[in-house]
Amino acid sequence: MADVFISYAREDRPQADMIARGLQAIGLECFWDTEIPPGQTWADYIEGKLAACKAVIVVWSANSVGSQWVREEARMGRDKGKLVPVVLGGAAPPFGFGEVQAADLSAWRGDASFPEWSRLANAVHTIVRGAPAPAPQAQPRFAAAPMAPPAGATAQMSPFGYVWKCLRHFADGSGRARRSELAWFVVFAFLALCIAIMLDIETFGVNPYTGEVNTYMFAGLAYLALVIPLTSAASRRAHDFGQSGWLAVLAAIPSFGLLPAVIFACVPGQRGLNQYGADPKGV
Repeated sequence: MADVFISYAREDRPQADMIARGLQAIGLECFWDTEIPPGQTWADYIEGKLAACKAVIVVWSANSVGSQWVREEARMGRDKGKLVPVVLGGAAPPFGFGEVQAADLSAWRGDASFPEWSRLANAVHTIVRGAPAPAPQAQPRFAAAPMAPPAGATAQMSPFGYVWKCLRHFADGSGRARRSELAWFVVFAFLALCIAIMLDIETFGVNPYTGEVNTYMFAGLAYLALVIPLTSAASRRAHDFGQSGWLAVLAAIPSFGLLPAVIFACVPGQRGLNQYGADPKGV
């Protein structure tokens, strides 16, 4: 039977993993894998886990404040007097959940001596065991265990791998992307547009008086095929350096979009977690 229930958004899984490992290090058992077993409903399964635990940690972030599942789990924990909130990236808890003091783990990287972590660990251990947590022996770091990369986290890929990733995540602008991902897709998009223009020249010819291509049919089709994945990749890149994905609309401007995309591909990303997810470089 778990002592602590951890509620979080999928994008915050690395931070939830560190919290779980930190609590396990002080002798508390955590339930934080919310995959529902076959044949059971969310309400029955999660409500049973929430009823059995003694504390409910809710990780509030830019990803989780809009999640109806996280809100419902937080409501159940609050109503049972078990709620212990955590905030990431300066996120404000939704209306109705701000009255309980939250621990700010935005800058926490797994150090057991980190003040906000110590405060949280002591509070949870007191709720569950009736006494503060024991002092750590050697100041361990509770780094996230090796796992499949969370949304946005990728290992170094080949140029083709980055291009294929952008095509696979055609309209998915969530998460974060490293500079190489957008840079190689910009190169791919530029070459594809050049080939399309050459096809237009060969097929439709050039106006001898103006020097303009008579019809940009292939170039137009190439633009329509590339603008969505380019904008999505630019959105993930903006998230990586801590900005809103709405900046990526600049990459969708015809005849201009490649320029801001190139700029996005040159801006260094933030190290570690931010409000949009894990560091795509895995640091």
